[in-house]
Order: sequence, then structure tokens, then C-alpha cells
Amino acid sequence: MNHRLLVLGAVFAMGWGVTACDRSGPAAAAESVQPGQPIPLRHARNLALERHDGFVVARLKASTANETGATQDGPATVVVLAPLDGPAPALRGDLRGATVIRTPVRRIASNAGSDEAFLGQLGVEDRLVAVGGLASYDDEIRRKAKAGEIGQVGYNWHAPPNLDVLLAIAPDVFLMRLSDPAHTPVMQRAQGLGIAVLPTLAEEEHDYLARAEWIRLYGILTGTEARAERIFAAVEARVAELKAQVADQPKPRVLWAYPNGADRWIATVRGAEASYIADAGGINLMARAEDPNRYSAETVSTEAILPLADEADVWLVGDIHAVPPRNPAIERSFRAWREGRLFGNTGRTVAAENAYDWYQTALVRPDWVLADFVKALHPDLVDEPFRFLKPLPQGQYQ
Repeated sequence: MNHRLLVLGAVFAMGWGVTACDRSGPAAAAESVQPGQPIPLRHARNLALERHDGFVVARLKASTANETGATQDGPATVVVLAPLDGPAPALRGDLRGATVIRTPVRRIASNAGSDEAFLGQLGVEDRLVAVGGLASYDDEIRRKAKAGEIGQVGYNWHAPPNLDVLLAIAPDVFLMRLSDPAHTPVMQRAQGLGIAVLPTLAEEEHDYLARAEWIRLYGILTGTEARAERIFAAVEARVAELKAQVADQPKPRVLWAYPNGADRWIATVRGAEASYIADAGGINLMARAEDPNRYSAETVSTEAILPLADEADVWLVGDIHAVPPRNPAIERSFRAWREGRLFGNTGRTVAAENAYDWYQTALVRPDWVLADFVKALHPDLVDEPFRFLKPLPQGQYQ
């Protein structure tokens, strides 16, 4: 089950408050607010944007699971993005109590590498005043963090954010991913202390274009909306072009499974990651039915992948978490191994720094990822070099 979605949905359902940093005056509970003009989003499902007179409203939501296991949208968190040089917005109706963030933000804190990537694509990564830690793929961000020029609040997957750091640096906004419900009280305390928190849910989207479309929110937030629109339009266009290129090509059979120690393998079977194989004109030999309640990858045994030895034309056998299998004779039984059609997702890696761009820019630029998959499956169709994928020699997994 995708616990990240359920964690966030549970947090919102608990009434995780949004504390305004810039409040409007009292208003009756029955007040209504004129609906804004929707800003059309073509893919994102966890985000809705609407333009009002003088400000933009962002509605962020996660999914929750009911007692049957089916998912449904949870309550939305509402954030008002109002220009710094304009008047304070008068908030009525369901906008009362919303977090108000004055834009463009100049001082940004984040606890997730994907936020760094969004800001980097927009050319505003120099506005970061705090990041999760020292594992940024961006050399300059990593240098600044090491030198103490920007703060470290802790990565979302390790611990709740360090409130002392956030209070000391006083960011205009804290871009926050939440991976553990135990961190919720710390987030509520941050808001109570006047820190403007904006939940980021791009990584919880089930479609790779939906994830990338979140760049439009980052554009509004940073005053680079036009650039964000251009970038995402280019991403969409390139994805469409690549899918059209492979439409009439033969379909190579792909095994995406990396060794995880002993006789275990982690296989990509569904979700946004698996869709790269299909959209690159391939057949995922371990495809499973789509299910938003389940992870994109599953642990399988050696016995489960051995029957595919002669079927796999291409094998994605490498990963940053790969552990060489106990018996190397297993790989030699695969035709893709013998023919040297082996790949890993570690093309943009600084291993000595624990920095992997697969978890950062790959989320923002799925067109680059898809181009890699097309090149791996149909080498004659893509001239540009690999970025995130890389050919692996036999016996290498990273």
C-alpha cells in the first residue's frame, strides 16, 4: 500500500491546521467567496489552482483509504499566494484561516530533494536558505550546506524538521514533505510558531506527467510562472513526440528487477515508473494490475524471475539499492545478460556524497527519463546521450 498517501490523507483528516501568516479580519461562518477562475491542470490530481482578483489559491489534497481499501480524496489544504506588493487579501468563506504566502518568495526552506530540483529547473535554487541535508545532487547546494551557508532541517524520510533551524533562518515558506504521522505535531507546532508551511505532494502523484506538472505551483510561488509554463509545455511535447516515435516499433520485452540480497529481487511492476516501459514501446514482463493502494515495486524471489531468462530482451538490473545476488550464475542464465543489454538508473549519481538525481530531477523532467528508456529499448531512435539510465557491464549493479 502507498503509505505516503495514506499518511498525508490521515494528517489532513485529523484537521491538520493551516495557520495564516497574514490574516484577514473577522467574517461570519456563512460568508461565501466568489469562485476563482480555475488554472487548468492537465495531469495533476493532488493539486488544484484558481486565480482570484489579486491572488492565487492552491488547494492541495491527498488520498485516503476507506475500510474496503478503496481510495478517495481527503480534505484539502488551502494556501493563498498573494503578491508582496499588493494589498493583504480579504479572505472569506472557505479561505478563512488559509495560510497566506506573499510572492515571490525569496527565502525557501525544504526537506526534500525533489523541491530542490523544481527550483533548479526554474533557476531559483539560490533562494534556498535551508535544505534537508548534505545529499543534494546539485554541487553548489551541497557545498553551501556543508559550509553552513544554508541550514539543514533534516530530510523528510529521517526525522521531523528541526524547528530551531527554521526559526533561526525565518524562511518565507517551508516546502514540506511528510513521511511519518509521528512528525505531524512538529508540523503543527511550526505553523503555530508562524512558519508558513506549504505541503508538497508531487511525489504522491501516480502519473509521471502529473508529478512534473507541479512545477506550475513552484512557478507561481517564485514569480517564474511563465518559465514554469514553458518548461512543462516542453516536457509534454517531448513525451508526446517520443511516444509517437515508438508507436509502430517492435516491442522489446523488459525485465526491471534488481538484486536485493539473498534470493530477493525488487521488481517494478506498476505505477508511474512502470509506465516508462510501456510509453517507450516495451513490454514489462513483470507487469501487475494498476492499484493506487500498492507500491510500484514488489519483492519477488529468484524463482519468480528465472522463467523470464530467455524472454527478457532488456534488463534493468542496476539500482542505488542493489545488492549483488548470492549466486552469480543466476544472471548468466539470462539472455539479456549474455547479450549485454543491461542498464541501471544511476547515470546521474555522486555516490561518494550519497547524491542520486533519480530522486530529484527525474521527477521534474520525465521527458529526459523517457528519452533514456526509448534509447535503451530502441537505440536508433534517440541520438542524445543517456542521462538517468546507463549501460552496465556484466557484474555491475550501480
